[in-house]
Amino acid sequence: MDLPADQRLLYRDLTAKLDAQGDEQQLIRFVGGVLHSLLRRKGDAEFLCAIQDSFTTGLAGRPWQDQLTLAREVIGLVVTKRPEVAVAWQTLNRQEPRPHQRRAADQGEAPAPTDLDDLPDFSLAPDEGDELPPVARPEELVAEYVAAVLERRLALFAAPVLRLPSPVYSHEQPFFLFSPRFSEIAQRFVSRVLLGLMRSDLDRVLYDHMDAALLADEGKLNAFLAERRPDLWAVIMARLGRFASDLRSAHSKLAAAHAGDDGTEFQVVDVPVSRPRVFHVLGVAFTLGNRTHVKPIKLRVNPSAKPDNDEMLALDVITKLRDMAARAGLELPESCDFAFLRMLLDFDATRYARDLADLQALAAHKDTPREAVLECLNKLDAVYPVELADALAITLFHHGGDGAFGFHELYDLALDWGRIAHRPFLLPEIARRPRDLAFQIRDCLRKRIDRNGMGLAVVMLFEVWRVMDRSRFRAELDAALTVFSAFPVAFAGDRDEKVFTEIGSVLFRTLSADPLDAAAAIETVLKLYTPVVERAKR
Repeated sequence: MDLPADQRLLYRDLTAKLDAQGDEQQLIRFVGGVLHSLLRRKGDAEFLCAIQDSFTTGLAGRPWQDQLTLAREVIGLVVTKRPEVAVAWQTLNRQEPRPHQRRAADQGEAPAPTDLDDLPDFSLAPDEGDELPPVARPEELVAEYVAAVLERRLALFAAPVLRLPSPVYSHEQPFFLFSPRFSEIAQRFVSRVLLGLMRSDLDRVLYDHMDAALLADEGKLNAFLAERRPDLWAVIMARLGRFASDLRSAHSKLAAAHAGDDGTEFQVVDVPVSRPRVFHVLGVAFTLGNRTHVKPIKLRVNPSAKPDNDEMLALDVITKLRDMAARAGLELPESCDFAFLRMLLDFDATRYARDLADLQALAAHKDTPREAVLECLNKLDAVYPVELADALAITLFHHGGDGAFGFHELYDLALDWGRIAHRPFLLPEIARRPRDLAFQIRDCLRKRIDRNGMGLAVVMLFEVWRVMDRSRFRAELDAALTVFSAFPVAFAGDRDEKVFTEIGSVLFRTLSADPLDAAAAIETVLKLYTPVVERAKR
């Protein structure tokens, strides 16, 4: 990347000092100091916030070498993009754009070009779109009909508006079924991508029977589609069933090939991997951290185990879904596949809505014992597929997370159901709680939430900490600790940086200790925090 000599020298100087850091705590203090030093002007505020969020989010749970790599990427990004952000801010605020003067210590001759190839390459190119070709009018109307049905079904999976603090706080993305982006992506994928692959079958049962007169009369068209819905659904269910079978077979063959067979042939397949996260600050685009995307990977495949054409098509199509989601900033679980889409279009939505409403009413009643709610959920686990049973429990948790069905009940339910590792949605929801609630405390500090709210946020985290088995969830609990140790970065430049950093240290020490002294920690945190929130009220 072509940069002025002083920026190159600054980058090399900072990364040389970065490599001298000995552990995570030193790394956090160093990066916090760099951000505080380089991003302290008024126009840097939004850029600083984006960098802090991405760094502290990405730091949690990474091994040491990956943490160093991320820190190096952050420094390169700040050195590279800050002048552009400054000019953009000046332009938006109707000030004359002018380059910031650089320190005399940064001026000098650049090293030879061959020594300057280690700057991160920050791409400004926009993501490729997922534009689909236009279709004939009959196909377009059927696609709209199917999308509307799917939209109504996905509306059953909805969470209430979040208010801080909350035991169901989500730092980045909520449970994917709660996201409006998933509904949009699923509708587009099913109605435009999948239906396009069923065109020959749908010609026979639908399109050939839709003449101009029918298309021009909305009433007759709706009656026709309602009458033919069983035929339409039979085609969709059959095709999704074949896709699901082909995808399972393809994954089995590729897994066998990847296990170390001695065959000499290779197969290139698209598999989900990480992709850069794209940020836009004041019109300046940059990437930092990762999102899921797909990438061609060459795998060894024996001729006898090579996926056939139908299996490769299934891999390509599910890759399209994950790629569409990644462009929208949404990470889908592996269980969101053809079988799950088929389930979404075919389950008894009326009964599901009734069961959810009954559960919510039961959990909301002040005299309901927790055992009664758990008993009802256990009965419904035998009624619904495991994915929908998980979604039912998670939805109930989000609606009553501070009532008769809180985190303790969700955790106990997972243990009651057994084989917790095979609960595709429930296990990740449980595992994310410590880290998300640690981020909630950070965000409550940023917002200067009232004293009682801060106390509740800390209590919610301590409850999760007491309930979760450390031997099973060690990595997730350690990731939450990293959030607190990264407070010097998260609050670099904040007027209350020292207080908030001390709060992070108190929480880190308390949660690392055994036994957990929650009462003393809460008292200390509130003693530190009270002057901050009182000053914010003035």
